[in-house]
Amino acid sequence: MSISFKWRYIPLIRLGLKTETRRLRRPRLRVGGIYPLRVGRRLLPDRVRILNIYPQRLGDVTEEDAHREGFQSLGEFRKAWLDIYHSWDDEQQIWVIEFRYLGERFKE
Repeated sequence: MSISFKWRYIPLIRLGLKTETRRLRRPRLRVGGIYPLRVGRRLLPDRVRILNIYPQRLGDVTEEDAHREGFQSLGEFRKAWLDIYHSWDDEQQIWVIEFRYLGERFKE
């Protein structure tokens, strides 16, 4: 099991600027679990620990949430969401995954 991101987000994760991600479906990840990052089919040596997973309405995403997503503003987050998912519905339930970057080749 791994957690997938687009290439453009990997540097933000490595710098600790992106500590959350939002998805349409609840991921098959376990809180407390350690997972490698994946871009497309490529597994990276980087690992993250899942800190929390919870539902949120898309319309309830705040500026602070957008910053934890690695964006400068809520508007920037919204644009990226639309680029990926092609729609924005304030009432839609999404899933928030909070994580901490552990580094490359992390071993417990």
